[in-house]
Amino acid sequence: MKKLLSILLAVMMIVAMFAGCSEEPEEVITDNENPGENSGIVVESLNKTITAVVYDRGEDEPYDETFWNGIKENFEKANQGVTVNLIFTKDAGYEVRERILSGNSPDFVFLPSYEESGVTEALVKDKAFYPLTALEESMYAPKGAMENNICKPYEDGVTYIAPAMRKDIGLIYNTEFLSENGFSVPKTWDDFISIAEACKNKNFSFFTYAGAEPDEFVDIFAAALVPVIGAAEMDKLLDCDEEAWKNENIKTFVEKIEKITKLVASGSSTKTKEDTLELLEDKKVLFVYGNSDDLEELNKDENKYSMTAFPSLSGENVNIISFSEMYIPVEAKEPELAIKFMEQIYFDASAASDLNNNFFAADFEEKAADNATLSDEFCKLIVDVFKGNVTSEKFGEKMLEYIEEY
Repeated sequence: MKKLLSILLAVMMIVAMFAGCSEEPEEVITDNENPGENSGIVVESLNKTITAVVYDRGEDEPYDETFWNGIKENFEKANQGVTVNLIFTKDAGYEVRERILSGNSPDFVFLPSYEESGVTEALVKDKAFYPLTALEESMYAPKGAMENNICKPYEDGVTYIAPAMRKDIGLIYNTEFLSENGFSVPKTWDDFISIAEACKNKNFSFFTYAGAEPDEFVDIFAAALVPVIGAAEMDKLLDCDEEAWKNENIKTFVEKIEKITKLVASGSSTKTKEDTLELLEDKKVLFVYGNSDDLEELNKDENKYSMTAFPSLSGENVNIISFSEMYIPVEAKEPELAIKFMEQIYFDASAASDLNNNFFAADFEEKAADNATLSDEFCKLIVDVFKGNVTSEKFGEKMLEYIEEY
């Protein structure tokens, strides 16, 4: 089902495994001063066990078990005397439910909200989470990744859910091809437009998009506006707040697109995602929309492609991510150790990503379910702007019409 941001996706991240461990016991929980010299997050040296229930996403993600065993191994190496009881199962939802009901709550849970048991959704409704304020403030947590309605599901502003198995989304480009043509990655939409104009008389285009599969435009839209309107205001847009959609910055964004309607690759409005990646490989375009999976596939033979955040209206960039949820049940017996386990995930993952600064995350799949048609209409309107069929003036009017209908 479509949503006004990205459908929550769970993806495998390739992690770097570190060697070494903490040799001296500590009286209090501490962080590494120099994480590069150790294998992970250091806590007390003591005899304790934390139970981690992890959802096995099946054949589509065959390396999941290797990933989680790697996190477990690194954490135990760094924290002598702490054992992770890792329960990796396709029935994770039912495992979590039975343990909580029997008074034997797990300490850590990785359970995407799309999983069939509905346990994550039920815990949200019951407000049955341990607060993750310490994780959000950790030096290892990706900045801004928890400033959204998934991680802060209540009006108290407290973080109870954290991103795991992150997928980055942005512009992919051929590093050498970009450099040899004298271009740098764009930070603003004005930068983007300048590159477009500079490519007018070249035998390649500056950008192409998958007009046949235009969901990407919601991500591009969010990346452009969040730095100037803030995450809270973007949430109102995702909730289809009529007043929020009257924001002048929306018109400004559409006006930027109007300036490049004739400069994108020919036939973009009918292309698929696969078509756009082929054009990138053939050096027919400088930039395409993509995600970390696309980037890994492009670089499987030769590491010559990179990813950058979508341009913004302000010059401050946010990385769009989608993710699956991890959390600590409120009845967990070792919540502080569970937070350190979460830090281990971020510690290992940070070595595998070039986009580890500012993030804007996708919202709950269910939240936008009622707005699925609205999401379609938004993306179709953006394609019409690229085609020159809808102006920035008409765009706002049409969006308000759709909002009134829904």
